[in-house]
Amino acid sequence: MTVSGQEPARIPLRVADRFFLAAHTGEQRLSPRIDGSLVALGCAAGLLAELILEEEVTVTPSVRPSGKGRCPDFLSWAILREIREETGHDVRTWLEYLSQAATEKVRARLTITDVLREVPVSGGWRGGSAAAWRLADDGVRNPEVDLETLFTGAETASGSGMITIPARLAEITLALLLRETGVLRQIRLPKHVTRQGEYRMESWEPRIPGPLRTLVSEVGAARGQSAITPKH
Repeated sequence: MTVSGQEPARIPLRVADRFFLAAHTGEQRLSPRIDGSLVALGCAAGLLAELILEEEVTVTPSVRPSGKGRCPDFLSWAILREIREETGHDVRTWLEYLSQAATEKVRARLTITDVLREVPVSGGWRGGSAAAWRLADDGVRNPEVDLETLFTGAETASGSGMITIPARLAEITLALLLRETGVLRQIRLPKHVTRQGEYRMESWEPRIPGPLRTLVSEVGAARGQSAITPKH
């Protein structure tokens, strides 16, 4: 029920959602900041990160179910179901598998929650039709704002123990995934913010749970592998 004069509450964005939005730019039509294969890799990693953060899966070093299957949305539940049916695969295998459709699935979730809206595009003289997407409204914050707050805010500046607060872990994991996929280089931040962010990410990485560290490491390795793989 919506109280008169108030906007309905927006469903909170999750790690893969926020990665998708940060990896794209544009107002009327979104376009990727990086290669599509890296967008897919980041979206796949974001989906796995969500399940790790919710303690629905763990990495031992294979990806295994560890929770009660109480996922907050259908996409997460569907991925968890696949992991339950195919236990024993490592993180890299799951990243490769999920990357095949991760971008489209995350984009669909953002469309369902009315964060994105489809924009029909003419197919021109060749016939047929295509589609593009844009932000549904101005209620979604720019990634620059969130990253600058994360990199310079006093709340994240101190401490040397393990980071355990779920919301903070989600923000830090997102930042690390943006770094490993190359998105962070494409986001315009002041130089002093970028330098401080690099320093903080180096200090955060050893302080996040092992499964998330493994995920971040495998994303970096997968990106490096794709960069040296010959294109035919």
